[in-house]
Amino acid sequence: MRIQKFEVVESTNDLARKYILEGNKEPAAFVAEHQTRGKGRLGRVWEDEPGKSLLVSFALPGSTYSNPPLLGLATAVFVGEYLDLLPVPWETKWPNDVLIEGKKVAGILPEGIWQDGLVGVVVGVGLNVNQDEFPNDTEATSIKHAFGQALPVEQPLMYLIYRMEQVYEQIVDFSEILATFKDKFKSMGKRLRVRSNDQVWEGTAVDIEEDGSLILNMEGKLVTLGWGEVTLR
Repeated sequence: MRIQKFEVVESTNDLARKYILEGNKEPAAFVAEHQTRGKGRLGRVWEDEPGKSLLVSFALPGSTYSNPPLLGLATAVFVGEYLDLLPVPWETKWPNDVLIEGKKVAGILPEGIWQDGLVGVVVGVGLNVNQDEFPNDTEATSIKHAFGQALPVEQPLMYLIYRMEQVYEQIVDFSEILATFKDKFKSMGKRLRVRSNDQVWEGTAVDIEEDGSLILNMEGKLVTLGWGEVTLR
């Protein structure tokens, strides 16, 4: 995998998207110490402390990845696998956040890239590694807070590159990854509010389908949601 590193960029996802649209065929990782316009889900801005976060976007050219959200879910599990190595307990939040003790430590943003059809997928990862303060987000944490000491940002980067290369080589068992995500999804069976496609859905989380969609039981009616922002009721 080609690796390109930068001190400051607007958005690593933008670099990865441009790389795919230029017709490159080799997978690549775009890494930055700081982003000035980092992207979060639903158009939010991802904030970071320079040099203390892992900010990486993976460019996976090709039409093999027909389900970007499932790839985002898988990437959340890859982050969790790294945390297991420390070890640090973790859980998932649908569709693709990673939590430590109920607080967000990582966010994943998958994007399908289209040009006369699907030509690739970009997966952006923001992982709070060594942050000490979160002035604008009381629901965030870092690996350092949980582990008790600072870690090289290169550590999780190298693990994610290893796993994303496996994805590109199509030697990843997505059914096993989905099972892990579901096992770590502590909101299963709880009543949730999900904001999706400018609508709000309330119901009990009963399952996650093979494509990564969440199934809610709304007073006996099952509703399938492919994407959204989840809060507990």
